[in-house]
Order: sequence, then C-alpha cells, then structure tokens
Amino acid sequence: MKHTVKRTGQYAIIASLLCVFMLSSFSAHAIGLKENSVISGDTITLGDIFYDLPRDENRVLGAAPRPGKDMILNSRTLLRIAMALDLPWRPSGLSDNVTLRREATIIDYDQIKEALYTALYDEAVYGDYELSIPAQYQKIILPHEQPATMVITRFSADTKNKTFKATIAAPSAENPIQHFQIRGRINAVITVPVLADNLQSGRIITGQDIRHIKIKERDFTRDTIVDASTLIGMTARRVIIAGRPIRASDMIAPMLIERGEIVTLFLNIGSMALTTQAKALQSGSKGDIIRVVNTASNKTLQAIITGSNQVSILQH
Repeated sequence: MKHTVKRTGQYAIIASLLCVFMLSSFSAHAIGLKENSVISGDTITLGDIFYDLPRDENRVLGAAPRPGKDMILNSRTLLRIAMALDLPWRPSGLSDNVTLRREATIIDYDQIKEALYTALYDEAVYGDYELSIPAQYQKIILPHEQPATMVITRFSADTKNKTFKATIAAPSAENPIQHFQIRGRINAVITVPVLADNLQSGRIITGQDIRHIKIKERDFTRDTIVDASTLIGMTARRVIIAGRPIRASDMIAPMLIERGEIVTLFLNIGSMALTTQAKALQSGSKGDIIRVVNTASNKTLQAIITGSNQVSILQH
C-alpha cells in the first residue's frame, strides 16, 4: 500500500513537470491571433491569421474572399489549422475568431450617379431629374490594385416611360473586370422649401427657418408651397415636421393686432410720413383691413395692417 501511494506521488510529480515543460515550450515562442486581418492578394496565408510565427508565415492555406468581402474563421477551424501544422497555439474559447477582409477598390454611388447624369445630358434629356438605381448596382467593387474608374459603353433613355438603360465597364472598356447592365427610372424632381426644425403652432417663420429639398414630381401635390417667400412671416396651423413639404393649408397668417390694442397709425403724404396713435377696433393679420379710432381726433378710420401693431391709413 505504501508503495502504491509513493508511486502515485511520483506520477503526480512527473505530470506536473510535463505541464511545466509544455507551458515553457509554448511560451518559448508564443504566437498570437490576428482577430482582424486585411488581405490584398488572392490567397490566405498563415501569416494572415497568426502573428509571431516561427516559420511558414507565407504558407498558402486557401483562396481569399472576393474583393470587398469578409470571411470569418471560427475557433474550431483555427484549432484544426494549428493542429495540422503543429503550431503551439490553442483557442482559449469559442470566442476566438479571425475576420479576413479582402482589400478592394470601391466605386461609390455618387461616382456612378454622376456618370449616369452626364450620359443623360449627352442624350439631350434636360431638366431637373433624379435617377433611381437598383441597390445591387450602387457600388462597384474591384481588386485593390485597380483604379477607381468606370465607363458607360452604352446608354439609352426613354423619356416617355421615364426609364433608362446603361451598360457599365470598370475599370475600363479595355479591361472590363466588372461588366453589367443597369435599368432604372428617370424621376423629374421639384425643389420645394421645408423647415429646418419642427415648427410649433403660433411661431412666426423667418428666412433662417427655411431650407430646400428636391421631391419627385409624382409626390408633388397642387397645394404644396414652392415659393419660400410666401412662408416668411407666416405661422403654422398645427405642428409642422422638419424636412417635409409644406402645404398652403398648413399655414396661417399670424395675428399682428388684437382688438383693443393701441397701434401706430401711419399716413404717407408725398415724401412725408406722419404717425399717430390709434386704437384697433378689430383683430387682424398682415394685409387685413381693419377699423381703428384715432386717439387724438376720436375719428374712426379704415387702415391696412402692415406689421406688428402698425397700420397705414387707406387713401382713396
């Protein structure tokens, strides 16, 4: 029995020494995981996945993802690679992953749209238009060594049906790595004023409250306001949301004079302007004609509202 216990103790010591030896071997040349790696070539190498490798950094493991695409290697795949190549690395858990991204040249939506607008103009289609491009064609991806260039090799516009068709080659017609046809719509647009911020009822609009957007002609309604100057000095009947087209029925002229208020009465005679005080007998907005009483002569007059607490005598 004593021999058995003694032998067990020896085994434990040997196991402990083996663990220490293994750990020291691993730490002698510890390698790390590249959690995010960008690939420029067509293949994945061992050095794209691990850093501080003792050897085989340029060893090819497989094909790289397509330009602009990602590939994720999970912990199980990484373990298989490490064991197959006898690497001193093991995953610490299921969260050990590597994301491989293929470097690419991107031709963005704005560049594609600008080329299509130029082609539309060359077809003698003038005016203010917005081109609708299918989502899958709003970005062109090329290998990273290629220039961000494209050419429209064929273009036609059908103004009656408001459609267009374009054939695109990138980076060039001579080297069409990407070559496809786009079919889209030609939408006539109208520029309209909108509010920069939400407007509460009763607040008077100034020029600083207004900006402009373009809306599709088919979304335009007959009472949509197109002249920004007609909004200045007006107020909302109800809350108006910023960035939305404004209808004439949304607006109302603010009350500039309330009945019973003392107002300034202007009388223009040639180059002279006389002023006096009057009492308003009616409420009104800018441009309304109301009755006022001259407080000096007690005479009732008709006057037009020209501003806040200001009226001018109507001259016949």
